[in-house]
Amino acid sequence: MAKDDRDASAQTREREQAESLARIESGGIPVQAERRLREMAARDAPFSSTLSVDEFALCSKLGLQPLGQVLGASVHQVGWQNLPWSGSWGGGLIVELDVIAAAWEEARRRAFDRLAEEASHLGADVVVGVRLHRGVHDWAAGAVDYVVNGTAARLPGSERAGHPLLSDLSGQELWLLHEAGYAPVGLVATTAVFFVSPSASTQWARFMTSAVNQELTDFTQGVYAARERALGALASQAGASGADGIVGVRIEQQSGLHSFRMGSIGGQGDREGLMITLQAFGTAIRDRKRADQPTPQAAIELGR
Repeated sequence: MAKDDRDASAQTREREQAESLARIESGGIPVQAERRLREMAARDAPFSSTLSVDEFALCSKLGLQPLGQVLGASVHQVGWQNLPWSGSWGGGLIVELDVIAAAWEEARRRAFDRLAEEASHLGADVVVGVRLHRGVHDWAAGAVDYVVNGTAARLPGSERAGHPLLSDLSGQELWLLHEAGYAPVGLVATTAVFFVSPSASTQWARFMTSAVNQELTDFTQGVYAARERALGALASQAGASGADGIVGVRIEQQSGLHSFRMGSIGGQGDREGLMITLQAFGTAIRDRKRADQPTPQAAIELGR
């Protein structure tokens, strides 16, 4: 390759990288991803999917036409999380960490939006078998990541209006749901994060009786608080979409010791306790026999 051609190619890559970064900053997908998806849709290329053979066969019976695998991802920095000033006074604490929870919500919202955007470029009406992967990493301290993937598909006789519907149901589950007279409305998901720190007197009393079996009641209460916060958010999302219920609700919990540096006002030093992160998600459904049942076309807005 001539030097001029190499220079032109390098400049093109730099422009695409800059444009891709700008798209990601605005919540979109990279240039290369959009180009690949559009080319797949234009030439009607062989599809790849996350469906098993059984799932593919059942989806075919429902008239679903698989189009290809799609993905959405977001790595999000967590901002500064404060504790109430009273937290440095030695009293017991069970408090929601709203900044950390909001980081998870924003990462998930962007990941789901990008998943739907990729599916739209393939001409899809629905994304089935959506799988969620979440984590924190040593290489990005103070950051959380959210990755989702699934199989984009087209519904029989659809006119494609709006965003593709998202569902974490498998092919078998979609078939059973259809046979029971229900249809998916969209994914609902939320994250609740709570910090639990016993009072100084409680910690001392437990230290004195450490050889005795006993329930750590404040930590138990913290788990319940996170659970109620998460399930309440799921119910609110499903209700806003007009769903009759939520199926396949899964709750994933991570707990670990955490400490917060307290300021000079109200006290000094660290406040230690247990940070409980609870992820909850499922698929909202609606009775197809209802007279006001529209053909589902839009994914539920998450994290807002």
